[in-house]
Amino acid sequence: MQELSVFYFSGTGNTKYAVNALCKALSPAYTAHIYDVCKGELPSQTADTVLLAFPVYGSAPPIPMRQFVHAHAAWWKGKTVIVIVTQYMFSGDGAASLGRTVQKYGGNVRYAEHFRMPNNISDCPVFAVRNGEEAARLVRKTDARIQRFAQRILEEKPMRRGFSAISRAVGYVSQRALYRKHEAEKRDRVTVDAERCVSCGACVRACPVQNLRTESQKVYAQGACVLCYRCVNLCPQKAITVLGKKAPRVQYKGVPQ
Repeated sequence: MQELSVFYFSGTGNTKYAVNALCKALSPAYTAHIYDVCKGELPSQTADTVLLAFPVYGSAPPIPMRQFVHAHAAWWKGKTVIVIVTQYMFSGDGAASLGRTVQKYGGNVRYAEHFRMPNNISDCPVFAVRNGEEAARLVRKTDARIQRFAQRILEEKPMRRGFSAISRAVGYVSQRALYRKHEAEKRDRVTVDAERCVSCGACVRACPVQNLRTESQKVYAQGACVLCYRCVNLCPQKAITVLGKKAPRVQYKGVPQ
């Protein structure tokens, strides 16, 4: 049985779901040790095979995942690396956007795949939020794709979605160039409606990077948002927006169980 070190970042649970499903499918050959990169409970060293998993935002890895890979640059040298990303529609080179960095640090990315998951950007009407059976139908298709990808790994048949020159061009031109240009200002976009907010603290507890704080019965953002959308979708009063300007009509409830 081989050891597998898994490092992931998940906003509202989509990537965590994909990680658990893939690790279960790989269990005949791998024992997985799973770590959330935002919780700080990390091993002193990694297994020979490493799985990196994250959602893509504008065809780019989320900031916590990028910071994690750079902070542990020495870990990747000589490792066999699997990269998976979750996305609502398409990203072009979502997996390769971080996989290239890992390769610069000496990692060997042998497997990379993209998995579609339900949309969690609930404060932008242009992106429909699906819950219940509508979300479940999409997840069932993703489950089948995860099984196929796991089989390739078990059979040692490398595949690297997003690593071609065409995929890189599509990812950069269609999304990443514009996203990266405005990424810094997006980090300061969290808005809390004081009239709706009841200071329950759910958003403060859920934020993976401690960007939110409560003071004098009000919630304040500190300019370090990583666009995970936990607070927007968890707020019982629908008092929080990030990229949109209006409170969400429907919140994303997570992967149907």
